[in-house]
Amino acid sequence: MTRALRCAGVALAALATLTACGGRPEPCPALDLIPTVGVSWRAESLPYDTATTYRLCAARHCTTGALRIYGDQVHVSVDLPESFNDRTLQVTLRLSDDSGTPLLNASQTVTPQRDEDGCDQALNGALQLTADGELKDMR
Repeated sequence: MTRALRCAGVALAALATLTACGGRPEPCPALDLIPTVGVSWRAESLPYDTATTYRLCAARHCTTGALRIYGDQVHVSVDLPESFNDRTLQVTLRLSDDSGTPLLNASQTVTPQRDEDGCDQALNGALQLTADGELKDMR
């Protein structure tokens, strides 16, 4: 075997080792995964519409707004700081009609899970609002 063939074989083996055994052939995508807690429910199963406003709090972080219906689903979420690392947190969902009259007040403790996409990771919590007005952890 010639020296050129041996060098080519060694180079090919090194390349195969780097790409096939855990090495990434491409760099990680530049994604910013934001820690969030979200609540979803089927729009037709509960009597809330686009005139309903919400206040969703996870720990000390809150957001408010009008409900938006996506097909047959309603989803509201609150973003958490990038440094958020609590293992459990209290989530509270309050729904009110357009005059501010409370319609629902539900709370649940959730344990956020670490979601991964490529090289990025973020803690996320997912809850479902049941037909009887209770929050249920979806994980």
